[in-house]
Amino acid sequence: MRHLVFRAGLVVQLVWAAAVWAPGAAGQPGTGPRETVNQRFTATRAGTPTGVDFSASYHAAGDKGSPPPVLRRMVVRPPRGMRYDTSVPARCTASDYQLELMGPDACPPGSLLGRGTAEGLIMEPFAHDFAFDHFKHPVYVLNNANQQIVLIHSEGFTVVRGRFRPDGAIDWVLPTCFPNPPGAQCVDDYIIQLKTSSMLPRYTRATAGRLRSYATTHPACPRRGYWRTRVRYWWGDGSIDSVVTKQPCRRPG
Repeated sequence: MRHLVFRAGLVVQLVWAAAVWAPGAAGQPGTGPRETVNQRFTATRAGTPTGVDFSASYHAAGDKGSPPPVLRRMVVRPPRGMRYDTSVPARCTASDYQLELMGPDACPPGSLLGRGTAEGLIMEPFAHDFAFDHFKHPVYVLNNANQQIVLIHSEGFTVVRGRFRPDGAIDWVLPTCFPNPPGAQCVDDYIIQLKTSSMLPRYTRATAGRLRSYATTHPACPRRGYWRTRVRYWWGDGSIDSVVTKQPCRRPG
């Protein structure tokens, strides 16, 4: 039972942003001291519906062969002017308790945005002398009002909610232990994130003869020929990293 609880604890931290890979829309990864991050759009034309793909890998500063510190928070800031409309897909209004028991079955089918994977370590509690477990789990990404909900499927489902801020960024506050006491800090931080990915295909819906999209690219392509997504990380050792990943776009003519 202790093993099952710890496995659920790891996956609760492994969270993401969005998208689907398209060869013609390959992004340019960004690198930081502890991370390599790549966000890609399936569309290169300005002001059009798009899918979004996010992937990242993490390591110790200056040492890709060692694990990173505990990851506490991640904010993904899409290009300014890009729009996410959470009123387009169906919304999953299930409680965390319902989601933990039923997973995506607790939500309307139309609320499923995409899928992904999560990989990480559970360190031996308190001493952190060795990895208690290393694994990879499937992920489901669902829509709710001004939220992305990530469900990680291990022995049951772990729920992580990313909230859209007024500036369009998605803010993920990440647990560092399990169970994570509501409104309180963990006694010990033993969850280590190694890799995350999510793939959300283009999601559109016709309403009153008008095509609406969950994700829409920036209304203009800059002269430089690419958009920028900025990702910021807050690590358990007090470090804060900022990474920029680029998405190509086409200018008229």
